Order: sequence, then structure tokens, then C-alpha cells
Amino acid sequence: MTGARRARRGWFQRNRVAFGVLVLAIPLAGWWTTRSDYTSWYDAEPRDAVTVSSGGTAYNGATWYATSVEENPQPSESGQQDALPQGTTRIRVYYRLQVDKLSALDGLGGCQLHLRAPDGRVWDETQVADAFRDRPTGCTGGSDDKPASWRGAAGQYYLKPVAGKPFETVAIFVVPTSVAGSVQPTITWATTLPQYLAFPR
Repeated sequence: MTGARRARRGWFQRNRVAFGVLVLAIPLAGWWTTRSDYTSWYDAEPRDAVTVSSGGTAYNGATWYATSVEENPQPSESGQQDALPQGTTRIRVYYRLQVDKLSALDGLGGCQLHLRAPDGRVWDETQVADAFRDRPTGCTGGSDDKPASWRGAAGQYYLKPVAGKPFETVAIFVVPTSVAGSVQPTITWATTLPQYLAFPR
């Protein structure tokens, strides 16, 4: 054995512990990074559906009931309609819920209303003209002490929610016409992800 080989062999023998640690550390670091990324992704994506039953489902401090979905609805007030992009359809969804304690409305704040297609695509609520909003928006209900206010005929729906009594909210969406008949209303909260509330059609 030459001197160079003996030197290399001696160096490897002196550093075999370090090599052993390195062999273990690299896969462990890769596993830990991958696991951390996966956990962050999983916790931030609405993946686990909580399906609303026909008789109502308790979730996040409220009882939720079936939705009503209108494709290409007529405006509830007379006025100029916004032109939609070609190949799209306006969808109006009525969400119906009830709280037994009005304090539960605080926990419903921050909800995000969506439509989900069978292929996984998701559309958020669209900001459109008030002519298509004939109910309060969001999950906490409307508040208006004067039904004969500037909201006109829709003012009756903007009374403060009453404990133990169902009330409706509305959301407007614009989606491709090709999926308008199959999209499913859903609601998410950042505090409940990866769960989401799903309303069958």
C-alpha cells in the first residue's frame, strides 16, 4: 500500500463518525423540510368538506341549511347591468343560517364565500352592482333599523338577525358558462382550514 493510500485510509478512519452523522443528517433534513412544507400546504388548503344535510348542520357556532342557487338571475332593482365577459354567467346564491346566541355571529366574521367546480377550480364572491344583491352579504347578516331606507323593497331583509330565527345572506359570482350548472357553494374560514362547509346542489 502506497503512502498516499494509507493517508487517505487514515483520514477516512479518523472522520468516519462525521461521515456517519452526515449520512443520517442529509435524509433527515430533507424529510423534515418536506414534512414542514406539506403540513403548511395542507393546513392552508380547504380540502376536508363538511357537507350540509337537508335538515341543517351545526358548524362554527351556527346551524346551516340548504342553499338556493340562481343562474343568470335578474337584477332585484331596476338599473343598468354590468356587461359580463363573453362565455361567463352570473350566479346568485342564497345562504340560510341560524344562531341560537347572537354572540355567535362574532365567530362567523371573516367567512369567505366560494363556488367550487367538480374539477377543483374555485371562484370567490364577485363584487358586482348592488342591483343583484337583495339580501345582506357575508355570514353575519345585515343590520338596518329602518326597512323603508335607501335599500327600498330589499330593506326588509336587512333587519338585525334574531337568535333562534333563520336568516338569509346572498353572494354573487361570475363563472364560466360551461360549469355554471355544476358549481357547488362553499364557505371557508381561515380558523377552520383545511375544513370547509359544502352545500349540495
